Amino acid sequence: MLASSYEAIWTTSGKTLPRTNVTGVSLLWKVAAACFAALQLVGYMILAVVVSSPPHELRINVTVSTVAGFVLVGASYGVSGLIALAQCHQMMFLLHSIFIPYSTMNLLALLNILLHIEGRSLQMNALHIVNICLPSTFSMCYALAASLVYRESRRRRMEEGMPLLTDEEMQRRQLLRLLGERNTSAPSPELVRNTYRFDLPRGETVRRD
Repeated sequence: MLASSYEAIWTTSGKTLPRTNVTGVSLLWKVAAACFAALQLVGYMILAVVVSSPPHELRINVTVSTVAGFVLVGASYGVSGLIALAQCHQMMFLLHSIFIPYSTMNLLALLNILLHIEGRSLQMNALHIVNICLPSTFSMCYALAASLVYRESRRRRMEEGMPLLTDEEMQRRQLLRLLGERNTSAPSPELVRNTYRFDLPRGETVRRD
């Protein structure tokens, strides 16, 4: 009985109403974005260890580690750009899965490198400058993109007359609207009592109850 009631609410004129979905993005895109964001942080951690330690203190090959770190960082940036191009129409997905996480990862990478350099009182060289400038630049770029996307999404919502709502809130409002429409469409008791009954066996008698 309860299931049939919900089915009746969600179904109008033989058509099932679509359920609200803010992003509509496949889980695969979200997992890929999260994985490559983590790989970016790993790459910067490798670079921080390489640039802050003398070669004779490392048990790993400096050249190989540097190349591996830059490969992970570059792949992460490239994949994030491809995802942004492929899902450019999904603004909220880009905001929550690309721009905010990647900006945060770059800030953490910058903080990690600065702590390594300042903690060991190292002299700045070209590799140090690259490892500082790269996450700083991309962190600002991602933050700027997040700000622009948020403002554009907010502007579109305001133009449509829709506030920024969660899935549950939008579904709740839709259910309340449908229930209100069903209640207003029901006949009132006064209308039922004031109905007329016509009994015309030969077209002669008209009687009101």
